[in-house]
Amino acid sequence: MMWPPTKFILAAVAAASHTGAVTQITNDEMQRILSQGGMELADRYAPMWFFGRALNQSPCYPTWAFGGSPTTNDVYDSNHKTPAAAQCEYPDVGCGCRNPGVPLNNMAPAFPIYYAFKRCNDNEVRVAYNLFYEKDGAKVIGVIDTGHDYDWERVIIIHSRDGNNMWAPSRALLSSHSGYHNLAWGDIQNTLTTEEIQAGHANDPNGVRNNDHPKVYISWSKHAHFDTRNTGWVDPISQSTDNAFRSNDWWHYVGQNYYILSDNSTDAGKALGSVDWGSATSNPPYVQETICTAEKS
Repeated sequence: MMWPPTKFILAAVAAASHTGAVTQITNDEMQRILSQGGMELADRYAPMWFFGRALNQSPCYPTWAFGGSPTTNDVYDSNHKTPAAAQCEYPDVGCGCRNPGVPLNNMAPAFPIYYAFKRCNDNEVRVAYNLFYEKDGAKVIGVIDTGHDYDWERVIIIHSRDGNNMWAPSRALLSSHSGYHNLAWGDIQNTLTTEEIQAGHANDPNGVRNNDHPKVYISWSKHAHFDTRNTGWVDPISQSTDNAFRSNDWWHYVGQNYYILSDNSTDAGKALGSVDWGSATSNPPYVQETICTAEKS
């Protein structure tokens, strides 16, 4: 009898040990969750968010769009709109805006998810996780402006129904420089189980695919989203490309009490869609309206 070489057996075992099993929900569960506002679905497959520091400079950190804080709610009128932060000289990308505010290698503080969802057809539901910043980028040599006032970025998770009438996430769209990284769920490099999230795990384990919670790394300067780290490029031009610096110096998993439904049916969505965010035009109600074709826009 011919036996396969040992190295191939070990490789197969290693591959299997680095693949999780995403949980599924029944069609009845999906109907119930959507009828109750979708928050349970958003939380069940939500990202773990990571932030990095480069060149001894902290990044801008997600915050509230209408003057809220970890202990106070947004007030949805134009008088409470969060002011934009001014651009500073590169590499000071985090001047004048909210920073993580805790030492490196720690869980960062709370921030809100302005979420929205839509059932695109009988077999697809999409959930958008929108993050708000007071600005992005910086000035270079005092003349070139690589950023702008305000920034809205997002992850969209696509849920699909299979032939057995069961639902599970099938793809993730990670916003990046006016487009998306479009990833099959099983191709996301790092994921966590709900049990690992509840136990406070973040950086470890790595390299495990197809669990319920993707690790999303937010780039240091312009807040593009990636499923991988990259710490090799710190020049200003690279920050507007897929070489953008992103790391895992801080992390945060957003609790349900910081999810804000932000489509046009809510006070939050109406307010977010009624004010001028400058170049950051992809506000949550706009994203919700176009969510079913987001990757094609």
